[in-house]
Amino acid sequence: MMRRIFSAANLAALGAAVVVFYVFRLAWDTNVGVVIGALIGGAAGAATWYVVALRRSGSDLGSSLADIAYLGSVPSDDAGPAPALTEAEISDRFTGILREIEGRTTGRVLLVSSPGPGQGASRIALNLSIAASRAGRRVMLIDADSSPNGIGRFLSSGRSPGLSDVAIGDATLVEATRMWTLEDGVSFPMLPSGDSTTDSGDLAGVLVADALDIVSEHADLIIIDVPPVMWSSATPELGAHADGTVLVLTDTADPEAVSSARAQLESAGAPVVGYVRNRSKGASLVPHRVRSALIAGGALTALLLIAFGTYTGVQLFNSWNQVERDQLDVQAVAAMEQSDQPREEPDPDEDIELEEGDAGALPPPEPTPTEAYETLLIIGSDEIAGAADVILYLVRPTNGTDPFMVSLPRDLYVENPCTGGNSRINALIKGCASEDINGPTLLSHQVGTITGIEVDHFAMFDFDGFTKIIDAVGGVEVCVEYPVRDAKAELDLPAGCTQATGAQALSWVRSRKTQQLVNGSWSSVPGASDLQRNQHQQDVLLQLFARMKEFGSPTELTTKVRSLADTFVLDDGLSVTKAVNLAWGLRSLDLETIKRLEIPVRLTRSKSNQSILVATASFDDVLEEAYGDELPNEDAALETATGAR
Repeated sequence: MMRRIFSAANLAALGAAVVVFYVFRLAWDTNVGVVIGALIGGAAGAATWYVVALRRSGSDLGSSLADIAYLGSVPSDDAGPAPALTEAEISDRFTGILREIEGRTTGRVLLVSSPGPGQGASRIALNLSIAASRAGRRVMLIDADSSPNGIGRFLSSGRSPGLSDVAIGDATLVEATRMWTLEDGVSFPMLPSGDSTTDSGDLAGVLVADALDIVSEHADLIIIDVPPVMWSSATPELGAHADGTVLVLTDTADPEAVSSARAQLESAGAPVVGYVRNRSKGASLVPHRVRSALIAGGALTALLLIAFGTYTGVQLFNSWNQVERDQLDVQAVAAMEQSDQPREEPDPDEDIELEEGDAGALPPPEPTPTEAYETLLIIGSDEIAGAADVILYLVRPTNGTDPFMVSLPRDLYVENPCTGGNSRINALIKGCASEDINGPTLLSHQVGTITGIEVDHFAMFDFDGFTKIIDAVGGVEVCVEYPVRDAKAELDLPAGCTQATGAQALSWVRSRKTQQLVNGSWSSVPGASDLQRNQHQQDVLLQLFARMKEFGSPTELTTKVRSLADTFVLDDGLSVTKAVNLAWGLRSLDLETIKRLEIPVRLTRSKSNQSILVATASFDDVLEEAYGDELPNEDAALETATGAR
């Protein structure tokens, strides 16, 4: 087996396929290129296999059978072991094969065998016996194949006593023989195989010869079903008693095995009378090397795709494991809120109290079932200021409704579960050290509370990471009507559209006091504020998604992940499988369908004269205005979850 697998033809074909695939993939490194490269590599391997096999092997199947009489063919049939009983057309075929046999030999004792296993010799022997009995011949069927694939599998009377018992003298011919009755007036004697013989020469012995002589005095034809020629010593032993052999083979038989089987049967004294094509499709015999080359080409194509997919998967897994992880445990925040234990003292610079009479934030909406949405919170952190500069929430309903994104202004007035007071939402990124709750978890909990939609995963990056990500995808386009600047954000862009670098894009999304040059004079851009920053952030994010859709191959994706592994932090629950599914979902997503929602806010000031944004509408109202009743309700979410399980 190992010699066949590692044959010269197989090794040469594998080498050619790998080289062609590698060269082709270098020239066209895309998903389509990988598939076409594998197909061309498989074709090159098949051609190489054929050339090498042609130089090293003998004749093809057609040549191996050229000087043997063709007795007939039997098509594929799943009706049962003896289709001659039920199918008139199949019965006629066996009757025709029987006539061909009788016209080519006067011998009464015929072996029915095959070059190798799985050719269906036992089925042919059984049906030839049925055809002979129906034609009025006095026929006896002898089963010499004691394997599970012999005629014994069709018997209900058991295998013993049988031929092997007769051969060693443990049973007489009369004691071992059964009568096989087909229908009224049609029956024939049958000798089962018995147990395997104790001596390899028993079947060639005098007892078997005497038994066959006795049967020959009364029978017109004795059909002996024997194991494949090259697989059992029983076949050449019984050949000493036979007048010839009917060779059964399929269209995919090995020509070398056919030649070897013929030679061995000739040597045993039972030369091949003719051959029967079993399970034949009726077409001319395809040269063995051509068929094998086609099989090799298909196998090599599949092997190349599997090997490349495995290699790419391992590379992606290793790259993914280099990404920094942090815990996401919103249940810990909920438990902290319900606890009576003392909380952290609020930071005077971050704790906010509104003026007397200010109603503050509205009550949060009721939480929705977690199965209703798939969510990702994107956090851009300002490490110097120790605050979240970008809080962008991506939500995809599981019922197929259009996804949406919503930016939460960094000055949004929220409760701080860590202190029990209130603060800007961007201050939550500091976490709650006394309870060992990190910033992304605290922020995710509050985003889920505000929207009523729990955060599944988060991705956090700092300013340096943001610039690297933008540069890695080739920049993003920023278009402005007039030249713009913001000294604090280091923004300086000309009029028109600019393919912005990471640094320029960062300045654009951070700018809060943007100025534009109109008629030679610098003035503030109308509407420049945190809300406009949110718009810029969403614009850039959508462009990033569009660039992700342009990744042409898994190799390119793996390379990007490896190069950006140190630029962001992910939650510990986002596995590589979930990430690939998320990325694949983004590739199939029409970005134009993403709704861009806004939380209505009003500007107010705290007692310490800090600018604060307070929500003026529940997020439920925002969703209802955007979607109506299209979003999944609790019953639909539960149905989705049940279907997924």
